Amino acid sequence: MAVKTAPNAQPIKNGDREDETRVLPRRTRELRRDGRVGAVSSQSRRRFVLESVGLVLGATLLTAGVLEVSLRLLGVETASYHSIGGFTVYDPELGWKLAPARTTIFKGQHFSVRVVHNADGLRDREYRHERSPGRRRILVLGDSVTWCWGVERDECFTERMEALLPDTDVINAGVPGYSTAQELLYYERDGRRYDADVVLLVMSPNDPTDNISRRVPRFRLKNGGLQLGNVPVPRRKTKARQWLQAHSRLYAHVSYLAGAVKHGFLARWTAPAAPQPMEPAVAAAREGVGAAPPPAQESIRAEAVHVEPAAATQGFVPAEPERDSEAWTLTEALLQRLAARVQADGARFAIVLEAMPDPMRRWLLARCASWGVPCLDTAPALGKAERTGFQVRLDGDPHLAAAGQEVLTREILAMLERERLLP
Repeated sequence: MAVKTAPNAQPIKNGDREDETRVLPRRTRELRRDGRVGAVSSQSRRRFVLESVGLVLGATLLTAGVLEVSLRLLGVETASYHSIGGFTVYDPELGWKLAPARTTIFKGQHFSVRVVHNADGLRDREYRHERSPGRRRILVLGDSVTWCWGVERDECFTERMEALLPDTDVINAGVPGYSTAQELLYYERDGRRYDADVVLLVMSPNDPTDNISRRVPRFRLKNGGLQLGNVPVPRRKTKARQWLQAHSRLYAHVSYLAGAVKHGFLARWTAPAAPQPMEPAVAAAREGVGAAPPPAQESIRAEAVHVEPAAATQGFVPAEPERDSEAWTLTEALLQRLAARVQADGARFAIVLEAMPDPMRRWLLARCASWGVPCLDTAPALGKAERTGFQVRLDGDPHLAAAGQEVLTREILAMLERERLLP
C-alpha cells in the first residue's frame, strides 16, 4: 500500500534507500536550507526555560506569602537563635547596634526570653535624653553580660538597681559582642547625651582580644595616641538579610530553626564527655572570701543557652593574651580615654569586673588604682554564692542567671555607697 505524502513534500533518502515514512514540508526544507531551524529551536528552548523559571519563582513566592500570612495569623512571634544576627542592625561606625523598637524572642536549646528594645535601641524602657528634675542617672556600658543574656528584663541587674535606688534612672546600654573600643565610641557618640551622674563599664575577660578583632572598629596606638581604623566596619550581614530579619517572620523563623539545628548538631559532636575543669586562675578568683551571703533565692532559672562564637562550659574564660601584647596595651589606652571622656562630662566613672584569669584581674585592679577609678571585682561574691549552692550562671554558659544578677546588683549597690559615687 502506498504511503501518502503531504503536499509539496519529497522523500528523504537514507543511504541508497528511500524512507517513505519520513518527509519534510517545503517550509521546513527552506528553513533548514537557510540555517534558521536551529535558531527557532534555540528560541523555543529559551522560552521554555524562562516560563519554567517564572512558574517556579511564582509558586515559591506564593508559598512564602501564604506561610508569612499564616505565621502572623497564628501569632508566631519573631525569634532568633543568634544575639547579634537577630537583635542588631548595621552601624558603619560601631559595626552594629541594637535594632531600635524591636521585639524578639531570644531562644536557645533550653530557654526562651522576650527581648524588647526601646526607640533608641536599648534593652530598657524609654528614657528622655534630658533628665527629669530631682532624678539621678546611671549609665551602664558593656557587652552581652550587661545586655543580660538569657534572662528576662525584670531579672536584669540594671532593672533591680533602678527598683532599689530612689529617684534614680539606671540605663542599660549593653550590646552583645561589644568590645571596649565599641563601648568607648558608643559613649562618645550616643551615651553622653543621657547626661549621667555615674557611668559604669562592665568588663568581660574577652574584651582585650575583642579590641584587636577585624570585626570591630580598630584602634591602633600611634605617636602616643589612639588612631581609629577599619571604619566603616565591614558588614556582618547583607542589607537584604537585615531587612528580612526585621520584616519577615518567615525568614526569622527559618533562620532560628537553621541556627537551632546547626548549633544543636555542633553541640552534640563537640561536647566533652565530662565537664572540663575550670582554669586554676578563674577558680581561685571565684574562691574569694569575706563577701556577705547572697540574699534568699527566689526563682532561679537553670537554663542552658547557646554561646557564641563557641559553645562554652560553665566557667569558660577565653585564652588570656600575652601580658605585653597589643591587646593589653590597647585596652589600657581605651580605658584611659573613656575615663577621661566621662570625667570631662562631669560624671563619675567606675569599672565592674566579671570573673577572669587572675593575672588579668590583678592588672586591671592595679590600673584602676593608679588612675583613681573605682573598680569592683565581682568574682569573690559570685564564687561564694556558687559554693553556697546558688546557680549564679546559666547551665553550660558563663552568663549570669537570675541568682547571679541578684548578687551583681547587691555588689554594685555596695560599691556605689562605699565610693559615694551618686550625688
